[in-house]
Amino acid sequence: MARDEAVRDTPDDSLLNRRSYLKFAGATAAAFAAAGAANAKQYRTITVPAGDTKVITVGDGETFENVLIDMTADGASAMVQTSGSGWKIRNVGFKGTHPGGHYLMVPGVSDANGTGLVENVYMGDGQVARTKSGGIWVNANLPHRGTITFRNIHVAKMIDNGLYGSGPGARGYGGNLHVESSYFKANTIANVRLNAKARPCNVTNTVIDTRGNQACGVGCSAPGSKNTRGVWSWYGETHLRNCDIVGSISTAHGGSVTKTNTRIGGNADPTPPKGVPMTAKQAASGAGGSSGNRKQMTTKKQAKAQGLPNVISISSSNSGAPASYEFEVAGKVKKSTDRGASKDGDDSLKNGIAKGSVAGGTDSYRFSGTLASFSLDGNATVFFNGERVTPGKLGLPKTIVIDGSVNKGSNSYSFDVGGDVTKSRALGSVNKHDTVHGTRVKGKVFGGKDGYRFSGDLKRLRIDGNARISVGSGGN
Repeated sequence: MARDEAVRDTPDDSLLNRRSYLKFAGATAAAFAAAGAANAKQYRTITVPAGDTKVITVGDGETFENVLIDMTADGASAMVQTSGSGWKIRNVGFKGTHPGGHYLMVPGVSDANGTGLVENVYMGDGQVARTKSGGIWVNANLPHRGTITFRNIHVAKMIDNGLYGSGPGARGYGGNLHVESSYFKANTIANVRLNAKARPCNVTNTVIDTRGNQACGVGCSAPGSKNTRGVWSWYGETHLRNCDIVGSISTAHGGSVTKTNTRIGGNADPTPPKGVPMTAKQAASGAGGSSGNRKQMTTKKQAKAQGLPNVISISSSNSGAPASYEFEVAGKVKKSTDRGASKDGDDSLKNGIAKGSVAGGTDSYRFSGTLASFSLDGNATVFFNGERVTPGKLGLPKTIVIDGSVNKGSNSYSFDVGGDVTKSRALGSVNKHDTVHGTRVKGKVFGGKDGYRFSGDLKRLRIDGNARISVGSGGN
């Protein structure tokens, strides 16, 4: 089989070459915004002359939105790049075939704790076959250290990857990315290529169809090859949730992929997700888009009907060393098969409290409400809503117990907290006299105990009676 660029994980530093460049007014998105902002259905058009490349820079904290970039002239193209953190690129349509030679978008977040957003973007008119570069390259030269969310984007028929996000990992950086409700079609080498070196990447409600891609050429290790992948996970964990993928799922350099409610091959629905822009005009105006993917919408409706939006999974690879766990939720909880979990009779569920053990397998649960507490005894990996988490940091860390057993009469109480709060059946009783409204709690005890878990500071406490109060912190 012909080789592609599997061994090359960072393109040439010279993203633009041997072309004439036309800098956009002031060279920044801020300069464009100063000319007058557009509302949701109005947009401005940037027309690129033949043979030119328009370079647009979106700086720290800036927003670039409601723009149609017309690249229909011969050899016309554009590149949107970012710097800093906290930037947004929203409602942008690239109209016309990309002549190649550089990537249409080069985003990156320089702050490890920073974020960037690319939302409602269309680059679906394709690229000239056998030309260099492709759709989106996450900037390994910046370098990208933070997190970028790509939401509602359409990338099709690009040559050197549709979304190329693995580069930062090749240079030792942990900047990651998430993809939500997006559509990738017929991109060569890879449609979605991710770096999960330090943090997992999530791909949710997304459709990827590899069929109909074009041959690679300039910069390709095997010119003429059409080899491609649907998802390519590099260096760490990628989680697919409610996706439809026609094509292969591959890994490299320690990458891994988990699938939840994800359909592959003949079981997949290749219809773009609802609202994804199908033209540059739809993207720029922020109006219109795909009517929706039936299988994905059905899965969403089922989850909503069950009222169990959260998933927690406990996985163990050692069949000879069971790991036991216990957790409590404020709402409803039920066993599930997420992450390939089994449903066995050794685990118990009662009044929002789950107890069980894993040894060489996975237990998963869906639940509503707040995760009040979680404890783990043994070695296991825990995932919460698709992301790997530290077990000791789950749940609400502080407790308060109102003990009325020292007094046979009624004891009324109320208190406020600085964070979240929920009633705990494990710490006391639950009855109609007790209420939680936001951060305020009111209740009564009659010769028994009421217990709560909370985060933040205890702001106020009032007791009418002789109940004993115990406040704890630091554990589940």
